[in-house]
Amino acid sequence: MLALIAASAGWAQDDPRGVRPGRPVEIRGEVVEVGCFLRDGMRGESHKSCALACLKNGGQLGIVEDGTGRLFALAGAHPGSDPSAGVREQIAAHVAARGRLYEKAGSRILVLETVERLDP
Repeated sequence: MLALIAASAGWAQDDPRGVRPGRPVEIRGEVVEVGCFLRDGMRGESHKSCALACLKNGGQLGIVEDGTGRLFALAGAHPGSDPSAGVREQIAAHVAARGRLYEKAGSRILVLETVERLDP
């Protein structure tokens, strides 16, 4: 019995780096540039050219979830990969994004697997 408890306690712990495995999710919402959205609330088609300029100069994309307004910043699947590659053409669009959600210390990132543009 003690061995079972010890084994299950070890299994439940985070890995030594403090990272939990990502969990599969589907997020429906609008693709935004993170800095403009957080700083100024900017989003929508009227902000698309600004978002592209910000992205060109080191900005980051994310998805604002329908209903909750929660922001999910995007991350690449591997270190050094472009997290915007799958959604650059979808800025200001309403999408269904499937991927793996990683959370740590109150922050979250979404590693995209598929993105589908939805009707407005």
